[in-house]
Amino acid sequence: MRFGRDPHTFLEDCVRDHGDPFTLRLPGEPLRLVTGDPALIKQVFALSPDDYEQRTASFPLNIGERSLLFLDGEEHRRDRHVMMPPLHGERLRGYVASMREVTAQAVSRFTVGSVQPLHALFQEITLDVILHCVFGVSGGGTAKRLRRALLGWMNGTLTPLTFFASMIFTPTRVRHFLDEAAHDSLQRAAGGRDPGWTRILPWQRWADDKAYVLALLRDEVLRCRGGNGLSAARTDVLALLARARYEDGELMPLDDVVDELVTLLVGGHETTANTLAWTLYHLLAHPAALERAREESRAGAAARAEGVPFLDAAIKESMRLTPIAPAVSRNLRRPLRLGAYDVPAGTILWPCVYLAHRRPEVWPEPSRFRPERFLERTPAPSEFLPFGGGRRACIGMAFASMEMRVVLAELLARVQLRLVPGARVRPEFRGITIAPSNDLRAIVDGVEDEGRGGGRKRKGAKGAKNAALSA
Repeated sequence: MRFGRDPHTFLEDCVRDHGDPFTLRLPGEPLRLVTGDPALIKQVFALSPDDYEQRTASFPLNIGERSLLFLDGEEHRRDRHVMMPPLHGERLRGYVASMREVTAQAVSRFTVGSVQPLHALFQEITLDVILHCVFGVSGGGTAKRLRRALLGWMNGTLTPLTFFASMIFTPTRVRHFLDEAAHDSLQRAAGGRDPGWTRILPWQRWADDKAYVLALLRDEVLRCRGGNGLSAARTDVLALLARARYEDGELMPLDDVVDELVTLLVGGHETTANTLAWTLYHLLAHPAALERAREESRAGAAARAEGVPFLDAAIKESMRLTPIAPAVSRNLRRPLRLGAYDVPAGTILWPCVYLAHRRPEVWPEPSRFRPERFLERTPAPSEFLPFGGGRRACIGMAFASMEMRVVLAELLARVQLRLVPGARVRPEFRGITIAPSNDLRAIVDGVEDEGRGGGRKRKGAKGAKNAALSA
């Protein structure tokens, strides 16, 4: 209960009372060996794929059993190799315009004096980026229905309730239960059968929403494989994966493509939204850093993906202070000598992101928000691991990093914000990630048009005054 309510404080208390490494057993799961020691983390990241398995990873969200997160050995290598090109290199630059446009559309609805819930704002932006850049869907009834279904499924399952359910029934059982419910819903919809009274159950509604998403993604993948001219010209990630082939010339199986797209959805939507919210929170709490990032964003308007080194450092510093994942996991297949310890097979190795990012010998003044530290040196992969590490580092790292730079630069160049006074923002589990609490809200003090100086009010003075009073 303490871990779920306040994960950061719980981990700090454990390492203070028991040292590093320490063991942790969550209900119904194997023993975890938790460490923030860079030397031990380096050894974990260097393990051979034969040393551990991810099929039994402690992950409660039903993203699909063919997800890259749960594949091992040759299957993992083949799928990762196919998925890399659409998410790296020149392909990334082709997504910048869409990212900027999505952010500008969100900002266009701001009014001076209004109060913006930041987590919800970034959820909206990152979901639209996914729809545009990954799924190739924008505007129209299909986009609206897909958005509604995606939010229904993810907002239903990504809650503290899912975390606590996984503590009672284990994450694997929760994931399988939700997966089976979505599969049954998909079959029922294909057969034209009505769910009847089960529609009132919350997980049935989540299952129906996910079934709609799966059906639409399958149709889109098949359409891209059909070879018509319009589909052949598409450059979104869905289209590129639909047409991608393994080294032997075979297409990736349909269900594998769909599960990988759902994985990219979760990684590119929820985790990115959380990191954006945390970063803006830290900047708003530190006026000097905020002003430097804002001036840099305005000056780099023509190339916001690359020309914002301080903002990029602020994002990294936020991921250091408030990482959205508590740890990386490796489920040992065979015994291991880790540093001075003999670790039996079946143990979950748990390199702890939060503890690694708070070690004073690596990070002087570890509790202080100081983006400059990332301009002064490049930390080792075992010292800074917000995207994991080793052979299983997050495949969407480059996409997410670019998206966060573009979105925040666009936002800071256009809007002046300040935190709602007196808000107590705290970290809390949101299903699989650690998000800022709903107290994270900001007041809009000014909105600027692209290329213009000065603020432009989108609401009359009386309306702005009333909004400020309500805040």
